[in-house]
Amino acid sequence: MTQKFSHDSYVRSVLKDPARTAELLRLASRKNSNLAQFLATVNLDTLQEISEAFSDTATHGDGDLAFTVKLESDEPKQAELLVGIIEEHKSYPETGIIPQLVKYWFQIMFRNQKNIPTVAIVLYNGKDPFRIEKEVMYPNYPEYYHKIGLPFLLEVVDVSEIFEDFEIPQISPKIALALVALKYVFNGEKLKKYLKPAMAGLKSLPREEAEDFLTQTFIYLRHWFKGEAKEQFKMDFKKCSEVYGYKSIAEVEEEEMAEKLAQRDWDWIDAMIANDIPIEKIAVISGRSKEEILSRKL
Repeated sequence: MTQKFSHDSYVRSVLKDPARTAELLRLASRKNSNLAQFLATVNLDTLQEISEAFSDTATHGDGDLAFTVKLESDEPKQAELLVGIIEEHKSYPETGIIPQLVKYWFQIMFRNQKNIPTVAIVLYNGKDPFRIEKEVMYPNYPEYYHKIGLPFLLEVVDVSEIFEDFEIPQISPKIALALVALKYVFNGEKLKKYLKPAMAGLKSLPREEAEDFLTQTFIYLRHWFKGEAKEQFKMDFKKCSEVYGYKSIAEVEEEEMAEKLAQRDWDWIDAMIANDIPIEKIAVISGRSKEEILSRKL
């Protein structure tokens, strides 16, 4: 469950921005004719996220996103018509995805968006092929009921098919790094090879923003490596970060650990003070000066 959440939360942080979702859809539509046909009917510049205030977290997940977009039309009345987009991420083939998406659609679109036509887009980055075009809503029922269709159009977008590796410099910085992370999260050698060119684009962002996104990416990726592979991944990430002048993630981790250890020491000192242990003895045990300890006592 932790690993699944690490995928979802990372994808959400990247695609929550309508401009980045629009870019991803445009990239994916180049090899997905159905998606291209859909995008030809809408104006992606009008893409807006549906606020969490209009959705029920009891019936839709932490990782999925929803948007509205206006039709592309010269007729003013038609151009005001909205289409809904449900954006869901999967890292492995999931048999229960149809009823899950139907619940999302009902709560987010039918109940709160006046039943607008909806396209559900599943972004997939798993190792095994995932094709759900032939799935039906009621597979356990007699064949007659298989005729009942979905209340939305469903498109699967495989991350591995969205872009070619030579295109990395041509993609916006956060989408480029996110796509590389998602595409090669299960392939350490390829990840190592393409991390550096994917990070290069972050130089165009404000330093703090770039470092924050690097940290998010590192936290996401490190969940998928263990033992020696994890240590190697950390070193690769550190080297790539340092090439572009960013504080390495390893240093960030060390600082966080130092802060935790320091806080633990002070909690220990506070406990000794509360138990009326002499200041001189606390100083010897903790290695802190009498002045520091007295300042805690005041």
